[in-house]
Amino acid sequence: MSAPSLDPVRAEVDLIVSAVAIPVLVVDYTRIVERFERWSHRQVMELLERDDAALMECTELPRVIAASPQWVRLYGDPLAGDDTLEDPPDLPHRRFTPDAYPDLRATLVQQFAAPSAGITSIVREHAAPTLSGDVVVRSHWKASTLTGYPRYDRVVIVDLDVTDLRMTQRSLEDALEEKDRFVATVSHELRNPITSVTGIGSVLRSEWRTMGEDERWELIDLLAGQAEDMRDILDDLLATSVGDALRVSNEEVPLGTVLEALDLSVADGSVDTALRVAGDPLRIRQVLRNLLANAVRYGGPVRRIATEVHDGTVHLMVLDNGAGPGGEVMTRLFEPYAHGGDSGSLGLGLSVSRRLARAMGGDLHYRRADGWTCFTLTLRLA
Repeated sequence: MSAPSLDPVRAEVDLIVSAVAIPVLVVDYTRIVERFERWSHRQVMELLERDDAALMECTELPRVIAASPQWVRLYGDPLAGDDTLEDPPDLPHRRFTPDAYPDLRATLVQQFAAPSAGITSIVREHAAPTLSGDVVVRSHWKASTLTGYPRYDRVVIVDLDVTDLRMTQRSLEDALEEKDRFVATVSHELRNPITSVTGIGSVLRSEWRTMGEDERWELIDLLAGQAEDMRDILDDLLATSVGDALRVSNEEVPLGTVLEALDLSVADGSVDTALRVAGDPLRIRQVLRNLLANAVRYGGPVRRIATEVHDGTVHLMVLDNGAGPGGEVMTRLFEPYAHGGDSGSLGLGLSVSRRLARAMGGDLHYRRADGWTCFTLTLRLA
């Protein structure tokens, strides 16, 4: 935009604009009106959308009347334009190239074509280059009216930086999507054990007297197993919900004490139960239970559990001969809600397990070697 000539109302406009606390620019669109005086709105739009030279020509036609201090801080002072500068820092729109800011281009096309259709108000959002870098701008373009007719000699442009607002909005949208996914997954995961518990309880209540002792114990075992599944799910949910407030105890724990409450029938191998580790017995059990459940759910038919001692640490390894995680899941294996396929799993087990391991001064790692998938829980040797 060119430097202004003396304007009889310039002082008054400057006074008004300088008093506002938002980025405001007042421009005279008279030369834009003259440039397209006998053009239809469609012709102007088609020209500016396809012809970069014509669009860039239009950026020089409006005459700047006034700019608020906030506008100057955002874009620089358009009234101090120095045409000798190759890339004037006070006119970032001159650095605009059609390919770099397509939404800004579309905004400019609409604004420059507005007089040909008698349009007096345009509101758009676009990315824009400013003195402090690229921001998201909500641009309000408004032409004044006099006795019902539009006037384009005093066009007011208000550009509000809404970058933080849009980032917050996206974060809220992501949080809502994650919440919906979480609720759906929890509902799916809990439905099966709850349905089983309800069904088994109903059978036991209605047919207890006619059942044999073996049948009763079989159903009771099934009932206990489903209840334990729900407990495990809730343990992982609670560990996730507390975030950084996760607490663990630090005790000397014999591995035998930890393992006696676990179902090790799903895996072969041997564990040195005499080893003593430092940590929280309930949390160690929770991690191992998650690793065994993960191997059963996703691993191969052969599963093993083993222990090794290295440099003051105990390595508890859960192995299986399955194909192992792959694809997109592999890239976020220890992140919350990462799971493969339509398993219905919450995808919290590995994430929670690593957090628990590190809270106890250990760690949890994954490796793939010689056709085996191996998750290794490392704990300090007591």
